[in-house]
Amino acid sequence: MRKIITSLLSIIFLTIGFAGSSFASSSEETNLIPIMTSNTSPSGIASASSAWSNDHQPYSAFDRKPNDTGWSTITDSKTGWIAYEFENPVVVNKYVLTPRVSNMEYKRESPKDWTFEGWDGVSWVVLDTQKNITSWSQDEKKEFSFSNETKYKKYRLNITSNNGYVVLTLGAFEMYNALPVTPTPDPTPTPDPEQPTGDRAILVVTMDTGLEKEFDLSMKEINSFISWYEAKQAGSGTASYAIDKHNNNKGPFSNRKDYVIFNKILTFEVSEYSAK
Repeated sequence: MRKIITSLLSIIFLTIGFAGSSFASSSEETNLIPIMTSNTSPSGIASASSAWSNDHQPYSAFDRKPNDTGWSTITDSKTGWIAYEFENPVVVNKYVLTPRVSNMEYKRESPKDWTFEGWDGVSWVVLDTQKNITSWSQDEKKEFSFSNETKYKKYRLNITSNNGYVVLTLGAFEMYNALPVTPTPDPTPTPDPEQPTGDRAILVVTMDTGLEKEFDLSMKEINSFISWYEAKQAGSGTASYAIDKHNNNKGPFSNRKDYVIFNKILTFEVSEYSAK
């Protein structure tokens, strides 16, 4: 079995660019809180300072049904808080509030002044403050964004005043991580070098004695040598092959050839290059 080792003297690398990436738009944002069916299902914990009845539990603000009973404090409680605790700490930097519209007094029941806070394990950290929010309307979602890159496990809306009614209510409470998505380039594959087709090559023939014979030849001559070798290996052709020594023709000779014997060849190496 012959052995051909190609040593590239010139390598052309493929240029591969990063595929484009874009930041996530608001339409791609996902509410971090799951659709709650109880204060502890399917995951996390919904809680509040108080709840009017079983029909107005904290999870009702997280059930994706802003037009149902919603969350409500007990009678004569115009202030209070509502919270959600995640199973693992997450970054929240945007929240959305929707009023409870199943009562004609929803505008007066809705929050007016509040802070949005994250629990760091020791105390509540104020992340956003809102004052004098009075313009609540049916099916309106109010969005509030702020700067935060810290993960908290628990967040709450701490309401210090509603708009004047005897109870405080909220139809829906959503939380988001609205930070731009960092563009992630597609993995860049390791460039495979292109093997150039040179017009010349160095042929090194190693004989079974360890002797190396080196020839500087055109690719036409190289291909002719390889064709002879493969034909002889297949069982046809002459036992020897004449290789023109060209510039190695030292002396007064008009032509000088080196005859290599097939069954004496141990291996040969072809190193292509371009003379242009």
